[in-house]
Parts: sequence; structure tokens; C-alpha cells
Amino acid sequence: MKRTLSLIGLLVLGVMLLFNPDTGVVASVPPATVVAEAMPSTTTGEPPPTDPSGTESMQSTTSTTTEPPSSTSTTPAPATYSVLGDGVPSEFGIFQVEIVIESGEMVDIVTISEPSDRKSRRINDDVIPLYEEAAISTQSADIDVISGATVTWGAYTASIQSAMDEAGL
Repeated sequence: MKRTLSLIGLLVLGVMLLFNPDTGVVASVPPATVVAEAMPSTTTGEPPPTDPSGTESMQSTTSTTTEPPSSTSTTPAPATYSVLGDGVPSEFGIFQVEIVIESGEMVDIVTISEPSDRKSRRINDDVIPLYEEAAISTQSADIDVISGATVTWGAYTASIQSAMDEAGL
């Protein structure tokens, strides 16, 4: 009983540190804002003039303005960011992953939590790298299950899918 309470206390402490804006990995920005910041933005303006004859003109046009830059321009989106997936319970424990996105593609999956019993650790040590590789190569959580690791597959892929949904992938 003491061990269970200690583990719960450590889990709560870890979550508090994870979500702490000063020390945590997860920013205290609403998820929609994180996704919006990651999406490239464009500045609206008038389209460039087109030549009706279909050939380009050799003339160059130069314009000078004294107006300040438009307020619709934004800073470039971050090239690399991460999104935390849902903690998905399985019959042996909770799986949770964080996906790393670079230039709009998933490039890494970090396992945040997984069941820690001896049998689960043995299975997970073997299959999680394979599931990770498959998900990254297909850019999808829709990956094949490995015989003997169905519980791991179900919870692991559900956490990946929730992170991908949050990131808009």
C-alpha cells in the first residue's frame, strides 16, 4: 500500500513538473494556439500583375511606400515542436507518448509512460521501437499489430493518434 501511494505521489509530482511553465516540457499555451503557431501563415495582399499575353514582361516595377509594415504579417512558424498524446489506460497500465513534429512531419515518438510490470517491460522493450519506426515511416498511427503485443499496440497507437489529432496531422 505504501509503495502504491509513493508511486502515485511521484506520478503527481512528475505531472506537476511536466506542466509547470517554468520547468516543464509542455508549454502553458492552449493546444489550439500551439497548433496555430505551428501552421505556416501567409500575408494577404494584392496578387502580382499578370501579363494578358501569357509572356512575361522584361520591365521591372519598383514601388516605394512610406507606410509601416502591415499588421497582418506574422513571424514564421516554429520548425520543430512536440505534442503530448493522451494517457491511454490498458489492462497493465497507462501508455502516453509525445510526438515531435518537424516541418509538418512526425520525426520522433517519445514514450512518456508505459506499464512497468516485468512482463510488460519485456514485451515493450521489443515492440515499441518497431511500432515507433512503423508510425514514423507511415506518418500514421494505423500500423500493424505484432503478435503477443496487442495490448501495447492498442494503447500505444491510441496515444499516438491523439497527439496527431491535436497537431492536425
